[in-house]
Amino acid sequence: MVSIAEIYDRLSPEPLQGDDLKRYYVDSFAGRGDNPMISLKRLLLSKPDGKLQILFSGYRGCGKSTELNELQREISDDFIVLNFSVLKDLDPVNINYVELFVIAMEKLFDVVDKHNIRINPQLFASVSEWSHSVEIEKITKLTGDALLEAGAEVKVSAPLFARFFAKMRASANASYSTKRTIIENIEPRLSDFISHCNALIREIKSHLPESGKKGLIIIIEDLDKLSVEKAEELFFNHSHILSTLQTHVIFTFPISLRHHQKATVIKGNFDEDFELPMLKVHDKQGKPFLGREAMYEIITCRTGTACFEPPELVYEFIDISGGCLRDLFRMIRNAADNALNNEREVITRVDYTKSFFKLRRDYENTIAEKRVNNEVITSVAEYYETLKTLALSTTKKVDNTEAVLDLRQNLCILGYNDEGWCDVHPVVRTILCERFPKEVMPLTLEA
Repeated sequence: MVSIAEIYDRLSPEPLQGDDLKRYYVDSFAGRGDNPMISLKRLLLSKPDGKLQILFSGYRGCGKSTELNELQREISDDFIVLNFSVLKDLDPVNINYVELFVIAMEKLFDVVDKHNIRINPQLFASVSEWSHSVEIEKITKLTGDALLEAGAEVKVSAPLFARFFAKMRASANASYSTKRTIIENIEPRLSDFISHCNALIREIKSHLPESGKKGLIIIIEDLDKLSVEKAEELFFNHSHILSTLQTHVIFTFPISLRHHQKATVIKGNFDEDFELPMLKVHDKQGKPFLGREAMYEIITCRTGTACFEPPELVYEFIDISGGCLRDLFRMIRNAADNALNNEREVITRVDYTKSFFKLRRDYENTIAEKRVNNEVITSVAEYYETLKTLALSTTKKVDNTEAVLDLRQNLCILGYNDEGWCDVHPVVRTILCERFPKEVMPLTLEA
């Protein structure tokens, strides 16, 4: 039996990887109604040495990173996969497109070092020359890490270059003024920088047969977690530049932007577009769907059912999650914490109720008026009217207004596949039931 003290680690919101991926991964695509990963995997394997620029979207908390990790595991015999997160490695609030190339260079040189790839000395010389340009030397004075000091007896190596770009990235994260200086000085030399980046990619790819690989893939995680405004700036204003790397690149893509009026223009600058569907706890008519059982398997393969009293309580957590794995894990962890605080050895309905209200408060706090330059763009009343209209809708279709895009981004509205319908998150629906008691009824799954 798994003790409730173990649940905190067993239901970590971090994506599965390594041994945990092998032990706990559940194929849940029957519950999603579609499996885009099959097509994505086939596409990559059919052109291992290609340079496809791929958008990969899905609602936050639906399991995208775990599915990308599983994809990485399945293709690891054929590809070197370079995976990094903008949340962990960059400043997502003030992210600039130039930084993606800086971190790409850092991680590519890490790949060269890790796989002992012999790089043409001319490439090292070219990057070193670029680093000593007037613009870049302004940056090194701020970061305090010139690549090769004049007269220094330093061996040119991949770790040296990786450290140089890592220091530049870290300095940009630490200070907005430093970031601005870095951006302003790299942009005039950006075409040269991208050229060096692609030259390094070509060098790596030319040596892949020596390591038994066929291709190189870059996966940029957590771009989907950017604000609507920041994501629009990045993908709409700079997508033609983002898509210039000469290898396969998978960009996680915000769900709100997928439904944006500029989505068609953005997608036109990329080669492929995939969406990971939400797990469907119920269908459009309110009848239980296969996603309910898939989520049950995901939970019970990690925790079993003995720590729930009654065991069927697991389904109550699942139903209120709306198919969002992140919320499901959060609720059960909070319930376990409450049980421990009250010296219980199992999670009871009392603990479920406590975690439910905590999650509801979190969502209620996200429904706040939107202001730009101290001017109200979207009021709280407009958000609630939008949610009420969807809750009462029989078609479960919405117009992609600014309010809807915001509500998709903060998960108050969840979208599903098939006919492209969506619905109000079940926990948000309970808020509507209190605000509009004569109009919105609680959601009960039909047998």
